Amino acid sequence: MSTEAKKTRGPYAKGTAKREEIIERAIDAFGKTGYHGTSMREIATACGLSQAGLLHHFASKEAILLAIVEYRETVHPDAPEHGNSPEARRAGSMAQVLLNEKNEALTRLWANLVGEATDPAHPAHEYFKNRYRGLRQINTEIEAAEHQRTQPNAEDAIKAQIAIAVWDGLQTQWLLDEDFDMKPAFEYALKMLSDYSAE
Repeated sequence: MSTEAKKTRGPYAKGTAKREEIIERAIDAFGKTGYHGTSMREIATACGLSQAGLLHHFASKEAILLAIVEYRETVHPDAPEHGNSPEARRAGSMAQVLLNEKNEALTRLWANLVGEATDPAHPAHEYFKNRYRGLRQINTEIEAAEHQRTQPNAEDAIKAQIAIAVWDGLQTQWLLDEDFDMKPAFEYALKMLSDYSAE
């Protein structure tokens, strides 16, 4: 690499690394005290920056939040991999549960943001509303495919909604109680939903 290239790449690489550090510290802060309960000053201090230094990387707290959302979508997508069988779906879903447990700080942040984002004025309100709509649609289609239906019916949609509610509810219990293991109940719920049919 030429000397000129090194000069160009050096500051850019440092800037990228600092942005990543800010995102990591903000994930911890938002996860503990919520988006509204965390100040830019607190994030700056956690990163060893002045507020002016933080603003050099992110123009606002909302900009940091949006960067976290983009980061999470990239490295930690919601939709687990699945096949067309109930067994494949359960395996993919359990893999996602394990990923959530491994990334506890990000999972805790997401749980807090979901609660805060019920306020229509929250900057992530539309994101989470659309996210849940998308999850309901994906899970409805999976339910239909498991029963060899090309078109989902009303029961498929209801079971998809219940599956998401079970996921969020068990995850909340795990975040509150470090001794709680959500995996057995989640696996049982998925099997129960797969086995049950009103037809």
